[in-house]
Amino acid sequence: MRVHSVAILVVLAASFAVAQETLCDATSALAVSRDGSVIVQKITLRGKWGRNEATVYLPDKEIAEGAVVFSHSTIHEDNGASVDLLPFALTLAHAGAAVIVPERSLIWPPNDAYKSNREGSVVVCAEHWLIDHTKVFNDGKPIVNDKNIVVREGYAYLGPRVCDPVAPTTCNLTDPFAREDAAIWRYYRPSMWVPVGETEGGDNTSRLISDGGLQAARWLQKGLGLAPITVLIAGPTSSGSSSKTSSFANDVH
Repeated sequence: MRVHSVAILVVLAASFAVAQETLCDATSALAVSRDGSVIVQKITLRGKWGRNEATVYLPDKEIAEGAVVFSHSTIHEDNGASVDLLPFALTLAHAGAAVIVPERSLIWPPNDAYKSNREGSVVVCAEHWLIDHTKVFNDGKPIVNDKNIVVREGYAYLGPRVCDPVAPTTCNLTDPFAREDAAIWRYYRPSMWVPVGETEGGDNTSRLISDGGLQAARWLQKGLGLAPITVLIAGPTSSGSSSKTSSFANDVH
């Protein structure tokens, strides 16, 4: 009976791994350019769920200081205003992080607090791409001090908890770096989280709207061991215009 149970577990794990692999099809590159010391890639993420064109910012060095997944590229408020997050992402890349940003709009406040902005497949596929295509300092493993307190993380996620693609109809909310496939360990990573578009507990959406993401960038800079960030870098945005810089200096909590 015990052997039979073990065999069932092995089969289930294998089936889950196959489902995990088929979630994201091969990714194609659309274009490659540069922004100073940062390599900019446009890629297409694909799967049975559909497709998404994402922007990737990579520091021009073999090993990035950290890696960040964004859930969305733009925040649209119900009053008609919008905030482009690409300058925020580009700033992190110039500070040493590898960053991927799916081209999606986050509606704020959400139409449905439980499901709006939480489609998980594209975010999980973006996370997979980043892990598969980048090298991170210390293999992305957290660094602890002599008191076993984490003093530096390797990965970070900015966005709301998403509906796990394994059960999208029931919307089991999860962090893309720590979803249920963590048992397989291939894509599980300890990570920092900046809650944006989140409707329960802490949320940084309003603060990010007010400063374009500078406070969050400075918090991520400290946690990931990036180069100092004082202002957001004005650069290409998803609308093709230039962004404004900000000079707030408070940290995200």
